[in-house]
Amino acid sequence: MKRSTVSENPEPGDNLKAYSCLTCRQRKVKCDRCTPCSNCVKAEKQCSFIPPVRGKRKRTKPPRESLHAKLKRYEELLKSYGAKFEPSGDFDGSESETTSQPDVQTDEDAAPPSQRPNLGETKPRLIIDKGTSRYFDSAPWSSLGNGLHHPEVGEPIDESNIQDDELFFEPEQFDKSVNSLANLHLSLQMLSKLKEIYLDRVDPMIKILHLPTFWISATDRLSDPQSMPTDLEAMIFAFYLATISTLKDDECQHLFGVQKSVMYSRYRLAARQALINAGFLSTSSPTTLGAYALFMTCIRKSYKCDALFVLSGVAIRLARKMGLHRDSASLGLSPFETEMRRRLWWHLVYVDFRLADVLGTKPSMDLSCSDNQLPLNVEDEDLHPDMVDPPLGRRGITTTTPCLIKYEIMGSLRKFSTSCSSELCWEALSSPDVTIMKKDNIISHLEDQLEVKYLRYCDPSNPLHTFVSIIIRSSICKMKLFAHNPRQFANDPIKVPQRERNIFFANAMKLIEYIIFMQEGSHGLEKYKWHFGTSVLWNVILYVLIEVRHRKTGTDVDKAWRLIGTVFSYYPQVFDECPGPVYIALGKWTLEVWDDHVAALKADGLPEPLAPDYINAIGHARRPVMETPFRAKIQAAAPEPVTQETMDQDRIQSLNHESNHTDGGALDFYDLPDLLSFEMDPNEWIQWEQLVAEQGSFAQGDSM
Repeated sequence: MKRSTVSENPEPGDNLKAYSCLTCRQRKVKCDRCTPCSNCVKAEKQCSFIPPVRGKRKRTKPPRESLHAKLKRYEELLKSYGAKFEPSGDFDGSESETTSQPDVQTDEDAAPPSQRPNLGETKPRLIIDKGTSRYFDSAPWSSLGNGLHHPEVGEPIDESNIQDDELFFEPEQFDKSVNSLANLHLSLQMLSKLKEIYLDRVDPMIKILHLPTFWISATDRLSDPQSMPTDLEAMIFAFYLATISTLKDDECQHLFGVQKSVMYSRYRLAARQALINAGFLSTSSPTTLGAYALFMTCIRKSYKCDALFVLSGVAIRLARKMGLHRDSASLGLSPFETEMRRRLWWHLVYVDFRLADVLGTKPSMDLSCSDNQLPLNVEDEDLHPDMVDPPLGRRGITTTTPCLIKYEIMGSLRKFSTSCSSELCWEALSSPDVTIMKKDNIISHLEDQLEVKYLRYCDPSNPLHTFVSIIIRSSICKMKLFAHNPRQFANDPIKVPQRERNIFFANAMKLIEYIIFMQEGSHGLEKYKWHFGTSVLWNVILYVLIEVRHRKTGTDVDKAWRLIGTVFSYYPQVFDECPGPVYIALGKWTLEVWDDHVAALKADGLPEPLAPDYINAIGHARRPVMETPFRAKIQAAAPEPVTQETMDQDRIQSLNHESNHTDGGALDFYDLPDLLSFEMDPNEWIQWEQLVAEQGSFAQGDSM
């Protein structure tokens, strides 16, 4: 068979084609590109070399949105949120505009679609700029840039008419000029002395400052106070006030040549004015918020608990606005910034928790949405702004340990709550919904944990270590006191087991001993006394009086009378003729229980004991001079079982007796219940705790 060939235009000097023949391409075999090829010769096929035709590639990348189209889309989004502005006339509304090529290529255009911000998304975002911090939970405005917010936030306002920072502060006489604050700054020599006092007395109690960094910033700026940033100025004056608050009268006189009351008043007003100058009520600066937190701790004796609770709520909301409730490590912040934000957040949480506890209410609900971890157990020297990796926590006791212990004990209270796992309150320990066995197991586990982490490293010769030991042991006593409190058996027909009463009484006595140990100020503890209040103390005294009345006599009762007398010696208000309602109530109940104690001894045929001096002092202040003992006749027989009828009768007799006090008119203003009613009516405890809160004798930093 004669082979047929196709005439092609061979390339000069080369018999090979640049492409395969049509038959080989269809059969998908290798062609030797000869004319004809060997495959076609063997198959006796016609060998045709036809140039292949390549099709056009389809565009896989979607057309980019033009700049005008984006502006139009953003304006439509802003209009949907109520923004009012004149529409731009630089572009028309034709559909072809969205498919045309962009006039200007922006960074967003260069990014792949998966990395472009989606205005419909509601992912949280933290924006930090020039020392300020702003956190957005779900606002779409956070996707538009650092300067865009909700239209109601961004409306133009007259700065001269803004007075929101003075909203919570009553008007006081103070020169608001910058020069007046500048003149109140202390010399570097005096500042060095205050630094040592702050490190020794304030820093372990309120761990929100990084002293090395603060010291560098303060000393650099004090050379020119006129140009000092307002947030740093607020922190410096809060530092002054906190240090002055810890001084005793003679120490202040020696340092400044002025009475402490004068110095405290002067720098309280100065710190307040510095906060106003820094715009604390709308601040986004963690430094200003830290100054505000330090200021709140120093004014706890100048404001009622109700006012402090409101001020604490302001601090919590400001912290949430800055994103302090979120763990900064997950937000990509540096280890130093992460640690400082943790310190500030947990301090604010604890202050709000303590204030809520005293007022008998729940802490802010904002606390339940936090995922911020506890600060590390490190010293300030372990932290540096330029560090890349977080430091390792130290073993044993550091200046951060006292605060960490308070935070850990506070967090453990969630385990006792049955209604809400995020609820923080001491009352959860007294709830009958959790068995006593489970409560004891949780407390024992916490005690073992604190023993391993801290107590085993305590050095009795170190005042800070002794203080840490007292915090832990007194807190465990308080937890056991609440867990075994007889008030949980109120309105219960089952009698309180004696074993429960023994545990309750033993821990109440221990707690009083720890309080007395702190009040004595021995072992170098004098410098920490400024941080403690009395809200816990008066509750414990009431617990002991109730149990002493129940026991009547015994060695434990004699010890209780000695402890009560020691406590009262530190609070002479109990012996005033016109004291506050808490002191009136405690004095009245102390006299009642002492009379019962004397009557019980007589009933047992024992001689009447000699009344302690403090009993005579209270009796002199509460009873008319010619009055017979508080209860003229007490039956020698054993007391009748406690019933609602006898409780009401005792209250009527007590009130009738008080109405005969012509010289004790202050008692007539308070409907003081009988001690027996506390064992049968839980509402009496609520009224008592309200009375303690209104007394105003509360320290925010009270660790117990």
